[in-house]
Amino acid sequence: MRGEAGAKLRRVRRTVLASSAALCALAGASCSSGAPSATKAAPACERTLVGVAHPDDDLYFIDPEIHETVRAGCQVTTVYLTAGDDGKRPLRAALDYVARREAGVRAAYAVIAGVPDRWTERTVQVDGRGIRSLTLDASPAPVRLVFFGLHDGLPEGQGADSMLKLFTGTRRSIPFFESEETVTGGQLVSALSTLARQEKAQRILTLDHDNASFAFGLSGRVDHSDHGIGARYFRQAGYVVGIPVSSYLGYTMSSLGPNLPQNRVPPKEASIRRYLAHAECRSRECEATGRYEGPLPSDASKWVHRQYQQVHRDPRPGEVLADIGRTTAYSGRNPEQCLEAVRAEAEDGAVRLNGCDGTAQQKWDIRDDGTIRSQHFHGHCLTLVKAGVGLARCSPADAEQRWARKPWQSTTWKRTAWRIAGAKDRCLYQDDRHLPPRWDSREDRTPRLALIRCDAQTQPGVFWNLHGSGPSASPGG
Repeated sequence: MRGEAGAKLRRVRRTVLASSAALCALAGASCSSGAPSATKAAPACERTLVGVAHPDDDLYFIDPEIHETVRAGCQVTTVYLTAGDDGKRPLRAALDYVARREAGVRAAYAVIAGVPDRWTERTVQVDGRGIRSLTLDASPAPVRLVFFGLHDGLPEGQGADSMLKLFTGTRRSIPFFESEETVTGGQLVSALSTLARQEKAQRILTLDHDNASFAFGLSGRVDHSDHGIGARYFRQAGYVVGIPVSSYLGYTMSSLGPNLPQNRVPPKEASIRRYLAHAECRSRECEATGRYEGPLPSDASKWVHRQYQQVHRDPRPGEVLADIGRTTAYSGRNPEQCLEAVRAEAEDGAVRLNGCDGTAQQKWDIRDDGTIRSQHFHGHCLTLVKAGVGLARCSPADAEQRWARKPWQSTTWKRTAWRIAGAKDRCLYQDDRHLPPRWDSREDRTPRLALIRCDAQTQPGVFWNLHGSGPSASPGG
């Protein structure tokens, strides 16, 4: 939540709330294609890596999944990418706030595990870097908190050292909050992948990697930049390691209906209240009881009754469905993106990614001869053109209209997805790095279509889901 609960308690906001006049068009509807529902605990005990941006995101947006996983005796390692400093000044105030938030999540996890709040600190070596971690001493299930320690990027990514600037290439590297060491995007993915391997994680739970409108607000249209960008890095780590990645809505679930069964709310609320007592509340009562009493802040009072997993639907007949999804303040809640024919010419016709809508322009025939033919523009095939990829009249002799499907390969994450490879081993690629310049911008509502070398299996943007090619496993779960 990155200081927003504290900001509520102190009635201070760093960003303006998004307009309440433009509520999520499908408020109360599912974040996927089915009915709204809270995720249930995994039936089997899986070693779980929880990857979030700030100390408290896990409690507000992913729990009670964490509580149920720990109480089932399963290992949980939670990684906080940023220090959660909320951009506070002077440095002394920032350090104090960071320390209080860390104390808050320690206390919350002790409540989750049902054991005393006692921890053992050690430094974990990850790709040659020392990363601070804490292990809960008396927990029957192994519980570890890992503090990666980047700067809080602030809701719109306006922080000078934000992960958003790193992801989009505005910054080649960013420093850590309490050191002059820096990290590149590639090094960050590598470190998270290494950590997942060291923890022998079998799944990753993270935040919403589809959202692209960044700000603070409870309208259901925006999310914190650190949530969305951090989740994108955790998603790529899952592809590198080959373990399933599940994503959960952050701020955008605020306008959706409460969906947690009544019996799942008290455990979630108990850990949140313990967190707030340490991180945000400065009253004598909080200090004496170790619990935040009274009404929850308005944002927390919404989130305690909600938990929404973002799940992509399977492809429908004729669709070429991207692994990368996108939602913005103007796109509605459905994240799915489909390959779409825009116009047809003798050569250099246009194709793009667009929100899946079931129209004929998004229907394709994938032939045994390797051609991908538009069902809307008859006689036109997906073709490598000067601008990258487009439509041209189908020609049996044209090698640039031949596409091979390369399957997803992993012994630990079973799914049916494909790289679509053209001439010179170039693959269709969903470029997710072009994002709307502001939360209220109507630009870049979809990822861009591009080409990339096909050896990049670790890039989520090279994978596509095709109807009739076997069961499809969404990158969201």
